Amino acid sequence: MISVGVIARGGPERAELRAALEADGRHRVADEGEPGREVALVRRARPRVLVISQSDEESAVSALHRLAAAPVPVAALLLAGRFTCGGLRRILSCRPAGVLHRATAAAHLPWAVAAAAAGGPVLGPELVDVVAGACPCPGCAPSARDEARALLTTLSTRELEVLELVGEGLSNPQIAAALTISSDTAKDHVGSICGKLGLRGRLQVARVAWQAGLTGRPAPAGGPVHAACG
Repeated sequence: MISVGVIARGGPERAELRAALEADGRHRVADEGEPGREVALVRRARPRVLVISQSDEESAVSALHRLAAAPVPVAALLLAGRFTCGGLRRILSCRPAGVLHRATAAAHLPWAVAAAAAGGPVLGPELVDVVAGACPCPGCAPSARDEARALLTTLSTRELEVLELVGEGLSNPQIAAALTISSDTAKDHVGSICGKLGLRGRLQVARVAWQAGLTGRPAPAGGPVHAACG
């Protein structure tokens, strides 16, 4: 059984996290405390994993810095309510055992705590794209955005128009209607885009459009990539 400490603001949140942790009988909550009391809890209860819930990235980084002064090593599993690309990278640079999004933490805590205790690192499924640089928010992932835009320099004006419409989720017939071209011509343009950019399907085309900031609608994070670029 894994001994776990819980740092969270307010009794209801701590009760929710405790219930999620103890539901399958593999974890035991050894102690709980308010944010800012991480070191005192570790000194008192000596948990194997410390779950730390914070509302924002700055508070999360501060908590990890405080934990560096703990008298004994502890695997820190951090929960936060919102993330930016840059903020998440700052958090990861502090080397926590794992990071989860607070909104879905209850569903992931059982496996995440076990993985953190085994050495991690643990990353919530929703955060994988952020770490991979697939976030287009201003100031968060300029390298990914710049790389995507650099790719687009090889496309013609018409191909850029088609790329943007694929990013908006339009089918070939819908693209044809929007640009007053035939459906076969739209299909040819999509195929040409794939060839020039080295992409394997419409999902990847849509993702490049999203990363480059051509559309506000992100490509789906999951699902298979279609083999055909038509």
